[in-house]
Amino acid sequence: MSDEHQNRAALENQAFALMGRLHVILRRQTGRVTDIEYMRIDPGYCRYLLKMASLSTSEDLQEIGLKLQEIFFGEDGLFVRSEPRPLLSRLSESHEQTSPGPTAPPAPSPPTPTTTTAEDPVDRGYIGRLR
Repeated sequence: MSDEHQNRAALENQAFALMGRLHVILRRQTGRVTDIEYMRIDPGYCRYLLKMASLSTSEDLQEIGLKLQEIFFGEDGLFVRSEPRPLLSRLSESHEQTSPGPTAPPAPSPPTPTTTTAEDPVDRGYIGRLR
């Protein structure tokens, strides 16, 4: 694993721990229930909760908000840096660039007849339907 991936994983772990604390404190003080997973993926929602934390009278909550602000929106924050793309998406992009263009989808095969014979005691016409 590269240093960049390890650094990102460490930041995500630290952010998750801080978001959990933020969630608990906001719940106790305001009764507000927050969505940690949504905060992790939506910069707008994250900014909203960080604003709530900054306006709080709790010094602990303000400190958590500042740390999360740096983790998510700092110079090398999680929302600032580009997301590493999986290998398969990069391969499919390179394949699309080298392929000649779209082709027509294959024609569907005709349905097979469903008949009963002496060797086949099951009536295939009833499979998949109510009798």
